[in-house]
Amino acid sequence: MSEEKKEEKDTQREAKEKKENSENQINDEKEEKTEKNPCEDIEKEINELREKLKKTEEIAKNLSLAYKRLEDEFENYKIRMRKEKEEAKDEGALRVIKSFIEIVDNFEKALESAKTATDINAFIKGVQMIHYQLNRFLQDHGMEKIEVCGEFNPIEHEAIETVKAEEHQPNSIVKVIQTGYKYKGKVIRPAKVVVAVEPNEENQNEVKKEKEN
Repeated sequence: MSEEKKEEKDTQREAKEKKENSENQINDEKEEKTEKNPCEDIEKEINELREKLKKTEEIAKNLSLAYKRLEDEFENYKIRMRKEKEEAKDEGALRVIKSFIEIVDNFEKALESAKTATDINAFIKGVQMIHYQLNRFLQDHGMEKIEVCGEFNPIEHEAIETVKAEEHQPNSIVKVIQTGYKYKGKVIRPAKVVVAVEPNEENQNEVKKEKEN
């Protein structure tokens, strides 16, 4: 074998070995990279989860503080509303009392004048004026008298006595014993009245009372 062919053959063998070594090195690097990738991905995912958890904790903390602040504000609001309600109630009561004081003043004047009054008619007129003021006072504050006329109404009237219907229509009101009142249309005290009934109905009521006694 000539020297040239030998050198060529050696060169080819060295090139082949280099190529194989290079390929082996590349494969080793690929295998090493492949082995490292799962760990790197897991670590990266863990870090991302940690960041999300940190942000979530911050959001939860802010929400908790906001809720506590709203809770405190609502409690203060309730306290303020209770206070304003009490103040409004006191102011309303004070207005009523002030308007009633004037009637009391007139009543005291009438009592004082009665001690030296020589004109009874003037005194009666003074008392009638006070009575008018009292009725006007009740009307101004939502009170009204229950009108008593015509037939007996069990919703607005209370029959405390009955009489024979000889001169009156049955179930008609004969007499008012005590005035009834409504407050803003609602009966707060029915009028106590005497009611006319048929004679047989009156007897039945008397028998019923006797049985109850």
